[in-house]
Amino acid sequence: MNTESDYREEPSDEGIVCPKCILVNDPSAAFCAECGAPIGMVANTDPIQRIYAEGFAYRSAVEGPPSRLILAGMWAIFCPLGLTALFTIRHPLPAGIIIAISAAILYRVTKNYLQKARTRQVREDSETEQNHE
Repeated sequence: MNTESDYREEPSDEGIVCPKCILVNDPSAAFCAECGAPIGMVANTDPIQRIYAEGFAYRSAVEGPPSRLILAGMWAIFCPLGLTALFTIRHPLPAGIIIAISAAILYRVTKNYLQKARTRQVREDSETEQNHE
């Protein structure tokens, strides 16, 4: 007769699997050794590690072709940030830096999204032509 304890899985000390690159990391690791993604429970507790984890999220959104949700989220974050800097910061240098960074991130994310959409459309058109032949 099986008891409830027979079905419980024991905690494994094998490591933490990175959700981005699927590498098994040390159980005490806060970031993946291969791609740098935040994976550990402490990745957001240390202030410096938290900055790196947030930066990783922004870099991931800008690097590859984003989804529609990522595009909307980046606009929701950086458009108000740039507008706030434009209208509230009195010194031109800090305001200019914030506006330039916001504009650069929004440009890259939007450009990557539009390129992804064009590539997908071209691929669908070529597949449609191949199916009609």
